[in-house]
Amino acid sequence: MIQGVVKNLTDYGAFLDLGGVDGLLHITDMAWRRVKHPSEILSIGDRIDVKVLEYDKVKKRVSLGLKQLGDDPWMGVETRYPKGVRVTGKVTNIADYGCFVEIEEGVEGLVHVSEMDWSSKNMHPEKVVTLGDKIEVMVLDVDNKRRRISLGIKQCKPNPWQEFADRYKKGDKVTGKVKSLTDFGIFVGVDDLNIDGLVHMSDISWTESNEEAIRKYKKGDKVTAVVTSVDVARERISLDIKQLEENPVGNYVAEHPRKSVVSGVVESFGDGGVTVALADQVKGVIPFRDFDESEPPKEGETVAAKFIGFDKKKGVLNLSVKVKEREEQEKVIKNYTAKKKEVTGLLGSFFKRTMRRGGE
Repeated sequence: MIQGVVKNLTDYGAFLDLGGVDGLLHITDMAWRRVKHPSEILSIGDRIDVKVLEYDKVKKRVSLGLKQLGDDPWMGVETRYPKGVRVTGKVTNIADYGCFVEIEEGVEGLVHVSEMDWSSKNMHPEKVVTLGDKIEVMVLDVDNKRRRISLGIKQCKPNPWQEFADRYKKGDKVTGKVKSLTDFGIFVGVDDLNIDGLVHMSDISWTESNEEAIRKYKKGDKVTAVVTSVDVARERISLDIKQLEENPVGNYVAEHPRKSVVSGVVESFGDGGVTVALADQVKGVIPFRDFDESEPPKEGETVAAKFIGFDKKKGVLNLSVKVKEREEQEKVIKNYTAKKKEVTGLLGSFFKRTMRRGGE
């Protein structure tokens, strides 16, 4: 240990007069805690005790340390602050990605913005905390080697996702307002918990296309939906609107399974092909290529086709006239071949019997 007098302060440290020789006390060696500027700790003219960390004889430079005179507060930190423990600390710094909280002299932890609030992961930290605030945090992880502690604020408050899971089970109905619309569905504010549930676009309507179903709603609309799943760990609630109504397509398919021949009235012509009304709220589409070698039907005409698949995105049955005709032709040929073999077999038997009689 050696004593020196502070003769100059810079952004990166302080220069000390050690009695004819200058030494640099770097800002990172002033205290175990975060120091923004040396003036937080020192003033010009201060006489302080320091430790010589390194001496470069060639460059005649002396590196000094002040924090090294005391014990390293990070020693045994994982024992004092095990994962899951709650502690009170002081907000020492706020950044876009979170805030730093000092839980003891020289020991700071980071509260990432995603660990600040249950309901929002993108709000700015300044909306949650203020510099100098004393707050309760939970220790989420300790990395002693890298001197990092991960802290959480929201973990010290009731978990609304768990509260929702305790209140509702799969199949229960909930009512809320549309919070936002996306390309893949709508988010609905559920209960008084300030969290959202997602109605995926495929779970809005049985018969409308996904895009049409989403366009029916606007922000603020009040909707009722069925709870299909709750994932507390991933903070996700899945909802379904279409389950509140009977599934006309499902009922139709139950009566007319895939590979059945179905018939309906031609309703319109579009980019996808010929749209056929098969039943109330049930439509099928026949591609235009099915009519390359024949005259396409007209609006109002009844047409029969093979049910070959289902387009979930558009909510329509895929139909084919060509497949129906080809299978019918194959059936005729198969029956003809079978009958031909049968006739040939009978004739063969007849000739054999006749020849045996002639030889007797």
